[in-house]
Amino acid sequence: AQLDGLTILVIDNDAAILDGMRTLLTGWRCTVLTASGGKEAAAALKARGAMPDAILADYHLDESNGIDVVVKLRWTFGNDIPAVLVTADRSPPVRDRAAEKGIDVLHKPVKPAALRALLAQVRSRRQAAE
Repeated sequence: AQLDGLTILVIDNDAAILDGMRTLLTGWRCTVLTASGGKEAAAALKARGAMPDAILADYHLDESNGIDVVVKLRWTFGNDIPAVLVTADRSPPVRDRAAEKGIDVLHKPVKPAALRALLAQVRSRRQAAE
């Protein structure tokens, strides 16, 4: 599936992960915004003036967790932005809470094929809504 033109917001407190995700996603012709946490993500979205097609958020962030950040961004911007939680935490409470909030989960280490498949679903849903 082609991912050309998708805008993805990646939130992670590890600069090396942000760089790696930027490289991977731009290789798939996505536009990538990066942030180390929720406040930086909100500022990036305000500066851009448009919502991303999807959010990829690490679960363990410095000031919060990825689920709470996604929920807050959705509330702040009044938009049910598709989101994927990226985590090494395989516990049922994390998985269940993400599902309750409509957030997909990918476990670390992330397999590029699995990420690409999820983003292709996002693109398909967006095209169906247009």
